[in-house]
Amino acid sequence: MTVMSTEVLKTKAEQHFADHFEQVRPSLPGDAAIQALREEAWQVYARSGLPHRRIEEWKYTDLRALLRDAYPPAPTVAEALTREAVSDALGSAVSGVDCTRLIIVDGRFRSELSDMEDLQGHGEALALEDALAAPPQWLSEVLGKTNPQEGDPVIALNTALMSGGVALHINDAATLAKPIHIIHVQAAKDAAGLVTRNVVRIGKGAEAVLIESFVSVSAAPVQRNVVTELAVGEKARVDHLKYQAEGMNAAHLGSWLLGLGGGATYRGFQFSTGAALARNQIFLAFSGEDASSHLGSAVLLRGKQHNDTTILVDHLVPACKSREFNKLVLDGEARGIVQCKVNVHRDAQKSDGHQMAQALMLSDFAEFDSKPELEIFADDVVCGHGSTSGQVDPELMFYLRARGIPEPEARALLIASFAGEVVETVEHEGMREAFLAEIGTWLEEGGS
Repeated sequence: MTVMSTEVLKTKAEQHFADHFEQVRPSLPGDAAIQALREEAWQVYARSGLPHRRIEEWKYTDLRALLRDAYPPAPTVAEALTREAVSDALGSAVSGVDCTRLIIVDGRFRSELSDMEDLQGHGEALALEDALAAPPQWLSEVLGKTNPQEGDPVIALNTALMSGGVALHINDAATLAKPIHIIHVQAAKDAAGLVTRNVVRIGKGAEAVLIESFVSVSAAPVQRNVVTELAVGEKARVDHLKYQAEGMNAAHLGSWLLGLGGGATYRGFQFSTGAALARNQIFLAFSGEDASSHLGSAVLLRGKQHNDTTILVDHLVPACKSREFNKLVLDGEARGIVQCKVNVHRDAQKSDGHQMAQALMLSDFAEFDSKPELEIFADDVVCGHGSTSGQVDPELMFYLRARGIPEPEARALLIASFAGEVVETVEHEGMREAFLAEIGTWLEEGGS
């Protein structure tokens, strides 16, 4: 009699992660509680492996098929890098915004390239590996406890392997004069896998602008798994911006785990033009009443780029407001995905949640997948969702052409206007203008 094995065969990438975890497990930083968190996360990942299309939340981005291989970690010896090289990688528009810079190169925090003195009196920034080795009290209260989504295999893998990144604490009632800019730079000369965790706590009543940028100074392939865990204190106000512009040899798996205290105001925005494969996940939970959030994104793709924006908003308590506004410009054979789900739990009466996703199709071969969802268990709510896609409006083109504007310029104006609408929701003037400039750069590079 033939005995059938029920063991699921690992892909080459999954086997790499298993072998790597066994190799580094004894040396990963952290006290007993952190090591227990790692072990629990690894078991979650090991049970499922890389997410695939049979997992509903990942049906549009089958990582088991898309990541057939995995790259080794970047060398422990850091690449030589200057502040000027970081600015060049960011580009003139983004680098021109005056910020307090925290630099992470190939997954490791580089204090000598960072502006540590700017935080004195307002908070502290630590290399994550140092914070894990001797956890401050605030870190123990945030790590793994801010809207945990450890059922997600990619986040679980990050938790199991985390070592590099930054731990950032902003004091209660602090008001920062400049944005804090966490800049992730890929510099390794050879293919590398980067696992990075940022843990951030914004104190009660504090006001801060937090920017995360992802850029490359190397053309080598890279696979990045980065998680930012952000706890926003009561009545705090936070603008949180992401600039994702790695090279076309990059795979970017980025996750935000967001927890909002009572009366907090949070505005998140993601601007994405980079990476061959990108999945940007946002998990936001309201843990205190009378809080509000606004999540926006502008995604500009061409060639065969694949970009998946997945958002889950949990209204856990009454009287909170959420907005999601996502825009995509798709050219060539690019594929853009927006999955957005708003859960209104039983006790979350007087919740207000609305979402919209819009795509501008510049090619007959591009693809847009939209999956808006509402799950409501309360009866006193105001919620809605919408999704549209279309091509450049021929009537608007005719209007511009009739006024003597050449066709390429008219087309570029309409594309910039479409994407610029969501960029205009960014409240920080310097970054708003930088993103608008990046739209122009993207159009110039593609000849649109």
